[in-house]
Amino acid sequence: MIGLSTCIEPLSRDTFDRLRRLIYEKTNINMRDSKHILVSNRLRKRILALGLSGYEEYYRYLTEAEGREEELVRFIDAVSTNETYFFREMNHFTALRETILPELFRYKKLIRLWCAGCSTGEEAYTLRIVLDEAKEAHAEREAQIVATDISTEVIEKARRGVYQERSFRCTTPQIRQRYFEDLGDGSFQVKEALKSRLDFRVHNLLKEQPPERHFDLVFCRNVMIYFDKQIQKRLVDEYFAEVLDARGYLCIGHSESLTGTSEKFHYLREHKAPVYQKA
Repeated sequence: MIGLSTCIEPLSRDTFDRLRRLIYEKTNINMRDSKHILVSNRLRKRILALGLSGYEEYYRYLTEAEGREEELVRFIDAVSTNETYFFREMNHFTALRETILPELFRYKKLIRLWCAGCSTGEEAYTLRIVLDEAKEAHAEREAQIVATDISTEVIEKARRGVYQERSFRCTTPQIRQRYFEDLGDGSFQVKEALKSRLDFRVHNLLKEQPPERHFDLVFCRNVMIYFDKQIQKRLVDEYFAEVLDARGYLCIGHSESLTGTSEKFHYLREHKAPVYQKA
């Protein structure tokens, strides 16, 4: 296997184009030219694991081999995994705590939130923490979270709830002590009282029906940057707008915008975070 690793030819442009068309077909993720090296590095591990000669043979394996469905799952896992951490892009959570949640709790006893594209779970657990602390000032109020991602691998990691030090770069010692257990080996596990109140599911945006309906808030950050404008509009107008109740909120990433994409949401200037409300 060690000798094989030196024999893999670089990912050619033609094979990269075929692979990214396959990625788009399966996930609607648009891999730009700049993602050539990323795709190459992530798929190299799968090529070595299967004992294949290179990227072209791997593409044929994905499209022609018997039993390819299992490898397609691993393929999607490899190209869709992204790094994240707790309390990333803090402005959103400030807006939630100080503006959005107090408003929702004012007229609802139960609020429902969908964390779409939750990756390895740090964002979903952050939302659960923020919701729980907001509820302390709003007696008899409850909140539910459904967290989804296309990758089976990252959903399994989210369910385990074990994280390394780098995931806590924006987390206070008080939060870590209250919600996590130190495993003594440099890793920390989400306490069961928190973990048991998140519903993690494997789900493919635009390829499957929404996991549920009647949400009050959708968090979908740093996901739409992988889609073209047509897919973004479809996702926002035909998907998120339909599952959100009246006056529902949509939070997207700081590098994303709905300007020129949707007329079903209007922008709210909340703590410099990209927050939209259903029109």
